[in-house]
Amino acid sequence: MVPTPKLALRDTPAQWLVRAHGVALLVALCLVPAQSWAWNPFETKSAFQESELSAGEWKQIEVKAGWAADADTTLLIEATNKLPGPLACHGALVNLQNGTEVKKSFSPYLYIPPGATRQAGVNGVKKGQMKGYTLSCNCWKKAGDARCVDPKKPG
Repeated sequence: MVPTPKLALRDTPAQWLVRAHGVALLVALCLVPAQSWAWNPFETKSAFQESELSAGEWKQIEVKAGWAADADTTLLIEATNKLPGPLACHGALVNLQNGTEVKKSFSPYLYIPPGATRQAGVNGVKKGQMKGYTLSCNCWKKAGDARCVDPKKPG
């Protein structure tokens, strides 16, 4: 006797319906992980983006540099934020007179709230050897808006 396949043509419509539901359930269970990749319950959407400062915004940032009296190899950079929103400074680049550069990244970023002053140090810059320096900072802007804003304040 030859064994008959499970999905034989002589099955009743009710048996086909039960099997079809089982297959549909199996397919649905296989698709659940794929659908969950598109949604993350821990993801936060924000209307704000970290953006580079414009030339006009840089004019509202007061930046000074110098050395402490007791440390002539650590350049201190002081930044004062006069913008309506906070700043995130990522690092500093110091050009030396001999043509070399000293790069310093701030980890975590140097956060400067509105109206506040913060300092950061760059090691390896001996007093009298600096030619110039640059500070790299960003602020938060709403999409389509050119003004720096505070993303934590409503409105």
